[in-house]
This record gives sequence, structure tokens and C-alpha cells, in this order.
Amino acid sequence: MSWRSRNGFTLIELMIVVAIIGILAAIAIPSFQRFQARARQSEVNANLKSLFTGMRTLAKRPPTQLRVPGFAPERGNRYSYYLADPCTAAETRDAIDAVLHNDDDCIQADRFKFGEDMPGLFARVVPSQTEWSNRATVNGMGVQPGLYGLSLEWDFLFYAAGDVDGAFTDTSDTWLISSSDGRIQAACPVSTAQPTAAGEPFNVSNDVDCD
Repeated sequence: MSWRSRNGFTLIELMIVVAIIGILAAIAIPSFQRFQARARQSEVNANLKSLFTGMRTLAKRPPTQLRVPGFAPERGNRYSYYLADPCTAAETRDAIDAVLHNDDDCIQADRFKFGEDMPGLFARVVPSQTEWSNRATVNGMGVQPGLYGLSLEWDFLFYAAGDVDGAFTDTSDTWLISSSDGRIQAACPVSTAQPTAAGEPFNVSNDVDCD
């Protein structure tokens, strides 16, 4: 009488496979989230650099209206943009047509695309510490967004805040850009002050690492 061998996996083998899959997932998911965040952060980097370039073309200190330097981010923006604090007025993007005001110095995140649960204006996070160049310090530049100085000697500091991890209630992904060289210390994750060149977007608070 012959016996046929039965092919299959034992319970222990299946448990080992499940454990390995769990370990690989635990390693891969955070890496995927960071990759996804970097892709979404390309929006804010491009827009802040565009804003910086537009402001640099102006010889005299302009009003804070965001359309003076021709700043107009495309729709579908995950970030809100701040040229002043508090905002005099904000371009609202709650419907198909954006609502513009003559004195807009802020732009809301696109709630029409991402839903009403998304805040129109995300709460910004300011750096733990800033040290600006001598000219910017004389002009009175601190950590708040805005224009500083006089007609021909002036500086600016602008912010963007948004969401890249899909959780609207946690700390926002916050970036800044300025007309001054300086040393900036991020609020989160905490690190030492970093040398930052004028026109270089700086990540004040990373949404993925700072839930």
C-alpha cells in the first residue's frame, strides 16, 4: 500500500511568512510616506521660489498685495500662502471660481479640490530661532511674514503651510522663504540652526515627522 505525500505549508511556516511581511511593511510604509510627502512638497518649493523671483524684480518696497509680484499659484494647491500676518484679505478657493480681493495678501488652500474638511488657511509654525543678515536685522525682520524696511532698503519673509500626510488636524507642513541670508532653526524636528541662503525654501516643520 503506497502513501501519497501531501504538499502544503505548516502553520509555523505560514506564521513566519506573515511575520516577515509585517516587518517589511513596517519598514516600507514610513519610507513610502516620506516619498509621497517629498512629491507633494515640490508644490511649495516651486511656488515660494516663484514668489521670491517676483519680489526680487521690484526695486522699491511694494504694497503687500500678492498680485504685485504676479504671484498666482495654480489651483489644486495643498498649501496656503502668507505675505502678512494677520491677513488683510485672502483669496478663497472654496468653489469652482476663486474669489479675489484687491488687497489679498494670503491665498487659501484649495478646499474645492480637497474638500471642506481641509482648512482654508493652515496654522503656521514659526522657527525656534532665526538670525538674519545685518541689513535685515536693521530693517526689523523677525519671524512673522511681511515686508520690512523702507522704500529702497527693504526685506521680506513669506510662509506657506499645508498638509502632506492627509491628517488636517495635526501640525502643518510649514515652509518659509526670505530675501536675507541667515541661520534658521526648525521647530520640528528639532535640530541645530542651519545656514540658509536668500531665496532658499526652508522647512520649518515637517508634517510627516511632527504629527
